[in-house]
Amino acid sequence: MSDYNKYVEAVNKIYEIVAKMRINYIDQDNIGLLDQIEENKQVVIDSAKLFKAAQPAAPTTTQTAPQQQTGSSEG
Repeated sequence: MSDYNKYVEAVNKIYEIVAKMRINYIDQDNIGLLDQIEENKQVVIDSAKLFKAAQPAAPTTTQTAPQQQTGSSEG
């Protein structure tokens, strides 16, 4: 798994937990704190795009035929 995929999974997990907390912790102070986390969601998404752009391109694999040995190893 690439670092980008790990980053996206972690971010998604954070916002899943925030959504669950919003349902279970209905105190207004908690909702205000969760709103502050949600305000940063677009920044996190933009950062993910930058992170993906910074990832080196996956090397292309070219298959080559195994080279045959010339000569005999028997002596």
